Amino acid sequence: MSRILIRAVKVGLAVTIAFGIAALTSSGLRVILLDAYLLTVGGVLLLALVRATRAHAPAAEGSEFDRAVAAMRRRPPDSGELTLLRDLELSSLNAFHLHVRLRPLLREIAAHRLRTRYGVDLEAEPVRAREFVGPSAWELVRPDRPPPPDRLAAGPATSELREIVTELEEV
Repeated sequence: MSRILIRAVKVGLAVTIAFGIAALTSSGLRVILLDAYLLTVGGVLLLALVRATRAHAPAAEGSEFDRAVAAMRRRPPDSGELTLLRDLELSSLNAFHLHVRLRPLLREIAAHRLRTRYGVDLEAEPVRAREFVGPSAWELVRPDRPPPPDRLAAGPATSELREIVTELEEV
């Protein structure tokens, strides 16, 4: 506590000297300076009291309520399975969702399989890559595939998506 008191006294002296010099050099602002000085010294004393109280208070472990709130904030680790299922369903309903959300994932899978198994780069060697990827999957993962002209059109059926995944598994 003595360290807190020493710091408060040092800051109080510095504030007193600064306001004293300001009061001596100004002519008409003495009342305002006195108000500002009293506010500043009161703030320094209040800060010293808060620090002293905190130093003597027992370590807070948190209440039962705080622990319950902390437990609610923790989310279970996301496996991504529900997200993938949602993307599959939305892709069958919307062609643009297929192009924007599911296509990049399937392209990444195809590129990885082509690179590791055959040494073929999907982007650099699309002609060779087409030899290893099935026709349905190739139509979806080919590098030059444009976005669908009608963004609200229905996407492929679930059976077609299953066929595409099967073709990618065979790569």
